[in-house]
Amino acid sequence: MFRPLPVDRRVVRPAYVWLAIVAEVFTALGAIPVGVMLLSDTSGGAVGLKSAWIEATPFGSYLLPGLYLLFVNGAGMLLLAALSIARHRFAPWLTAILGSGLVIWIGVQLVVLPEVSFLQAMFGVIGLLLVTIGVAWLRRTGLLGRPVAVGDAPAVR
Repeated sequence: MFRPLPVDRRVVRPAYVWLAIVAEVFTALGAIPVGVMLLSDTSGGAVGLKSAWIEATPFGSYLLPGLYLLFVNGAGMLLLAALSIARHRFAPWLTAILGSGLVIWIGVQLVVLPEVSFLQAMFGVIGLLLVTIGVAWLRRTGLLGRPVAVGDAPAVR
């Protein structure tokens, strides 16, 4: 059964973190259905992607991109939003990490796919936003630049 963290083990959640939470949920709601469609049709046809675009890459099919979309950009972002709402001590770190992952994901798309989309620009900006918020949150909590030990979190203010 779920039990919230004791108040003394939660991190401060500045108001700007709510922007990250909205961005995480938005990203997840876009990634989950596309990930499911890519897993059901690894040729990419279900989402309008050409199989020739991926066949010449190390991936060979849209299976790995589908898994990444579903589990990292989808379920991972939803989990992160929940951790951020709960003020979990790992939420600031994961905000920066998953934001970096989103930026890298878009970078790989720009290298691998022959066409550029508005969605790539939008999710690239969202990734950069998450990295920025994650780093700012880490600085605010004093967690940036020192190791996080079990039970080590600044008190809620």
